[in-house]
Amino acid sequence: MARPVKRTQSTQRANAPYVSPLAEKIIKTIETETQDAQFARSLHISPTALTHIKRTIAAGGTIVVDTQLMEADIDMKLLEGTTASIKCFIDDPEVVKLAQIRRTTRAEIAVDIALALPGPKLMVIGSAPAALNRILIRRKSEPLSDVSVLAAPTGFATVVQLKERLRDSDMAYIVARGKTGGVSQTTQLLNTILKAIREENQ
Repeated sequence: MARPVKRTQSTQRANAPYVSPLAEKIIKTIETETQDAQFARSLHISPTALTHIKRTIAAGGTIVVDTQLMEADIDMKLLEGTTASIKCFIDDPEVVKLAQIRRTTRAEIAVDIALALPGPKLMVIGSAPAALNRILIRRKSEPLSDVSVLAAPTGFATVVQLKERLRDSDMAYIVARGKTGGVSQTTQLLNTILKAIREENQ
């Protein structure tokens, strides 16, 4: 469970008012493995995020990613022994068709399809800011209490603002603040989280 801690150098890197040993481990691992101190410093983990992700995995929920590249690079061995699954809808024929009909982005349609799935979900966004925007729009009219978000797309002002909106929300989230991020970093972060959770459960 998240707990208040004194502001040490390592917890300042977490940039969060609360930090758990698991969150601390994840941030340190990311900094070491990526050799990207800026990315590690940008990470903000909400107090309920890791608990929600652990429950999603334990309940056999769905991890939804926004690119097939990320889907291919997730270490599925980290989910062995669970019924949790990885899904990517961005290139699904139905998503493509609906996006054309509604004249909107595939990312937004993919979010709507993902949110309709039964059970808890972790929405992972490393490439499509439109997906994050859609989640935040849906949150305005729905509780989305079974949804957590990992968002680390790279970009400039608009993307930075979207990340701050997520950080200001009441959702369970992990976000890379500022301009940092991208598909590769997001995939590494997700694998690091899954590995840390698996090791904690062993």
